[in-house]
Amino acid sequence: MLIKLIKILIGGLLIYIIVKNNVIDFSVFKKIDFLLTFKIITLIILIAILGSFKWYILLKVQNSNIKFREAFEAYYFGYSLNYILFGLAGDVAKTILIIQERNNKIGIAMSVAIDRLLGFFSMIFIVILFLPYILLSINYSRNIGELFLANIIPYNISIFFTLLIFLLFFNKFLNSRRLNIKLIKFLRKYKSKIVTLIIKILKSLFTYRKSIFIININLFLAFVIQIIITLCLFIISFYISFENSGFINQLISSVIVQILSVIPISPGNIGVSEIAFSEIMFLLNNNIALQYASIYLLFRFFNMLFSIPSVLLYFIAFKSKK
Repeated sequence: MLIKLIKILIGGLLIYIIVKNNVIDFSVFKKIDFLLTFKIITLIILIAILGSFKWYILLKVQNSNIKFREAFEAYYFGYSLNYILFGLAGDVAKTILIIQERNNKIGIAMSVAIDRLLGFFSMIFIVILFLPYILLSINYSRNIGELFLANIIPYNISIFFTLLIFLLFFNKFLNSRRLNIKLIKFLRKYKSKIVTLIIKILKSLFTYRKSIFIININLFLAFVIQIIITLCLFIISFYISFENSGFINQLISSVIVQILSVIPISPGNIGVSEIAFSEIMFLLNNNIALQYASIYLLFRFFNMLFSIPSVLLYFIAFKSKK
């Protein structure tokens, strides 16, 4: 309770700083029209569909009876809670919805963690891929960036080669029955509820030994989703006259903000994400000071619009059951 209160206070303080220092131009809301709303909501729907599908293919390994419609409903509700309730228990809610009256509950819950992990890995990969560009945009690391840029082809080849090696190693790890048996045998020496839970989670992880293709599809879709998120930000930036903000700049900024969001400083990282996005965009755009935080704020607003129907329908259905 104390931690939640601290987060709320931090969120309130950040909003005050944003307003006080004109980090966000709230007049951008006047520029919202039907065409912009239609474009962004359509792209967000696509994000939700792809996000549901990338989770669904992991779920099917754990429970073949789960239908895509059920996965989408649970994913949409969890996604909505993250925006409507500012990051409160979105993953927990969708897990609870999907495991009701189903077998292999640990495996299903594990699929949520693996889905998150693969999404996080895709974001780390994007940052590493564009690291020379990032270093080149920062004054005190420009020389290092120029060195990387002069060897950009070998750098990119080495990055993709490393990714391939990682995927092959991960496949080897999943298919190592000897490692599976030794690890489980070692853990069984310790008698506790936590260790028992860890054993169940590890067993669920090893069920993906014959599903490396599904892991690869999930990873590919994670990259696609990041491109679509950036497209949303890019379209919004044009509507509010930030014509020179750059697609790659927004891709990098968005990904770094999402990585930072792993540490929940405020509820839903409201204020934190907007300030972080603004500062990163400032660095990547040659220190040109614009109210970049307005772009991210509008993206958050459209996600909240998209989320409202799910939360309302769920609570109406929940109330009608009583």
